[in-house]
Amino acid sequence: MTKEQLYVEQRCTRMLLEIGIPANLQGFKFLRSAVMCVVENPDIISSVTKKLYPCIANMYEVAPAVIERSIRHSIDVAFARRGITGLNDLLDLDIFDFRYKPSNSELIALLAEKIIGELKEMLLNNSDNDDNNPDNDNKNHKK
Repeated sequence: MTKEQLYVEQRCTRMLLEIGIPANLQGFKFLRSAVMCVVENPDIISSVTKKLYPCIANMYEVAPAVIERSIRHSIDVAFARRGITGLNDLLDLDIFDFRYKPSNSELIALLAEKIIGELKEMLLNNSDNDDNNPDNDNKNHKK
């Protein structure tokens, strides 16, 4: 597992816990896997039932319907516990009404986009630090 994959997994775990999804639910691990798949391949979010759920179902050797239902149940539990405030706090938004509950694919997409944005920011910061690092000048010159 690469550092980037490890970061995505750990960040996704923290995000799911922050919005109120308990780690003991089956949907927790399915959601985490779904978000990780979408971070790796953002195009897969456009065909959740045709590609994403079957992919996760193969990983865990269950039916795609089990994946869908477990994720939906996890979202129901989270929103019964914290409501939309958990998601608004996590995303630094206030656009979601207290009566609102996202669909499976919407939550997966929101979390994946947040992680993708964080990864891009980290890469940008690392490249800025590399450009400003005086040690790199020595590496580029022949001795």
